[in-house]
Amino acid sequence: MGGSQVKNNAALMENLEGMVQSGKWQQQQWRKIAAEGLPINKDDAWKYTSLSGFKQLPLHSAVFQPVENISYESLSLNLDGYRLVFFDGLFSVRCSDWIPKITITPLDRLSDVETYELSKSVQPDAFTYLTDATATGGVLIEVDAETVIDKPIYLLHISSGMKGDVCSYRHHISLGRLSQCELIEHHISLDQGGGVTLSRMSADVGKGAHFYHTKLIEEAPCQHHFGHNDIVVDRDASVHSHCLMLSGVLCRHQTSSHLQGENGFIEMNSLSMPDDQQTFDSRTYLRHQAPHCRSEQLHKTIARGASNGVFDGMIYVEPSALKTDGQMDSHNLLLSESAQVNCKPQLEIYADDVKCSHGATTGQLDARQVDYMRARGISKDKAQQMLLFAFASEVAFKIRNGCVKQHVCDKLVGSLSQVRPHSDKKGLDPHLIPEKFTGRSQGEFYV
Repeated sequence: MGGSQVKNNAALMENLEGMVQSGKWQQQQWRKIAAEGLPINKDDAWKYTSLSGFKQLPLHSAVFQPVENISYESLSLNLDGYRLVFFDGLFSVRCSDWIPKITITPLDRLSDVETYELSKSVQPDAFTYLTDATATGGVLIEVDAETVIDKPIYLLHISSGMKGDVCSYRHHISLGRLSQCELIEHHISLDQGGGVTLSRMSADVGKGAHFYHTKLIEEAPCQHHFGHNDIVVDRDASVHSHCLMLSGVLCRHQTSSHLQGENGFIEMNSLSMPDDQQTFDSRTYLRHQAPHCRSEQLHKTIARGASNGVFDGMIYVEPSALKTDGQMDSHNLLLSESAQVNCKPQLEIYADDVKCSHGATTGQLDARQVDYMRARGISKDKAQQMLLFAFASEVAFKIRNGCVKQHVCDKLVGSLSQVRPHSDKKGLDPHLIPEKFTGRSQGEFYV
């Protein structure tokens, strides 16, 4: 077994090396992952997320399909925004919109100085390096100081999803002082063969700027998705970032943020809805460096079938970050006997005079709430669906864009309409088990 495992890993690394691009920064990133290797389940950060399915795929760079065979309008969200289209790892200029007031540079046209900025990260991991090393599509978006973009920028990523296809994207957005911009990332795949999407977006949010960001992951049932966003927030700036993992066999996304300027604010939220054998892994890392900064986080998981939900969050407060206010909550619902959620919120505080807390709840629907609604003439199925929608929509309602918000709510209604919580079969009185931790302690919650 051991020799076979080593041989398989060597073949996998050889396949990945064949996808590494020629840029100096990309070669540098590949050397890092070649030295460290891919994660294994013995690594603490990958304890509950297995890469066995990913490692067995015959990985290769996606083969570009003729754009004439794709109906972009039918795949795109019907929102009023500036659309940039990426297909099978490449930027499609012909299918994208011209955007006034900003500068857009495709990844393959960046200078060495510009690509050096792309190699920076707040809290990198193996897939951060792998995405950088293999990225074939992406854009650098530059918003000048005191510029307000009147409509959202919509990045539509489409993968043909053939077995083993790897689509790798690297985006960066720079917001100048007192600017404002909304960015929507949307990832979808067409086939059910089992491909891989690698995605990384970084953002430098300048002094007094406002950045609104939403990421939608709607991959095919056999598609793997690995994403990482790095957000650096300067003085008096604000960021609202949401990640919604709605479909895919394995989805893992991390948002890493750095509050480096005084009086900065960031909101990071996520919603995960794994089903069947899926694994959805949501992670955050937040570094408070400057004083008088605030952060808010809300992360929710609804686990169905034999699925696996994971949340791992860290708030790190440096000695210089006085008057920090950092809040993080994770709430999870289990809708079947086989579903599981592993939750690990963490705090590390090295400053005095701060207000930080993290909390988590994991359990089933409260039968008392269902009975209360049934006593008022609502059917049992309808009552359960209403409660599930109310639970999930708390994250959806935080999305700024009305079209995206409606799209997510429609998906929730369709996805939850067939759900039958397993408590019905047992006749139990399920309850939520809250746990609240403050200070520097670390909590882990298992079901």
